[in-house]
Amino acid sequence: MTLTDLNFDERINNIIGNITSSGRLPHALILEGETEKALRLAVFLSAFAVCGSAHKPCGECKSCINAFNKAHADISYVYPDSSRKSKTLSIEQIRELSRDAYTKPNDADAKVYIFENADSVFSEVVQNAFLKLLEEPPQNVYFILLCQSSQGLLPTILSRCSVVLLGGNSEIGDEAKSAAEQIILGILSNTEYDLLKALRILSDKELASEALSRVRQILFDGVSVLSGTKARYSPELAKKLSARFTRKKLLDMIELTDDSNIKIKQNININLLATQLCGEYRRISWQR
Repeated sequence: MTLTDLNFDERINNIIGNITSSGRLPHALILEGETEKALRLAVFLSAFAVCGSAHKPCGECKSCINAFNKAHADISYVYPDSSRKSKTLSIEQIRELSRDAYTKPNDADAKVYIFENADSVFSEVVQNAFLKLLEEPPQNVYFILLCQSSQGLLPTILSRCSVVLLGGNSEIGDEAKSAAEQIILGILSNTEYDLLKALRILSDKELASEALSRVRQILFDGVSVLSGTKARYSPELAKKLSARFTRKKLLDMIELTDDSNIKIKQNININLLATQLCGEYRRISWQR
């Protein structure tokens, strides 16, 4: 497999060409954009890191084959501990990862750690614990963080990573953007009816998915403002969100939004979902 096989546009190909031109990767990379595209690129870059060929990744050696099959002993996909109810990584996982990072690779000359949905699985506490490893990375150890919005990560994390903007599959339409803004205003409103009225858009499943994707982006804008970075999608609403809610509340709302977006694509009663979503947004808003 070559970079051409990934079917990225010319801009992304040029970026990756610049990243790999030295023969090695930056020690920490953030791939921001549509999840499937980011994961395909992460797999490609992990193969690049462990391949022993002069022309990396060759796609033919044992290391490349295992990397592309997600079966390489020196490439780890880091997920939240399934034994815990939390959907975020734990401090103990980061400590264990740090110990593992300083041990020698098994088969290759490098180690790679890939974090899917980094903007969701990294709590602020865990990011601060992970920061030390980023500040003093072991030699030939690489970290690849996948996220839909890097602004959900702390500025201290961002400053130590190279960010690659991949973009999404498609643009969110104006109608969905408007609907999302109404939902955010409903979340900010003291009147539950305003939020429930805004959530009526969920009756149109296709439009609802786009609208909730935009809601997620705006909520992340609020997190960004609290983290000291600029809002990307709606600075005005982000300012209001950051003034009203804590970072934890906004991250909880993002997780709720993601779960609801998944349910929309399933056979679920939309009116019931809207009512539940309204209740959960309100619960998060008012909890201490």
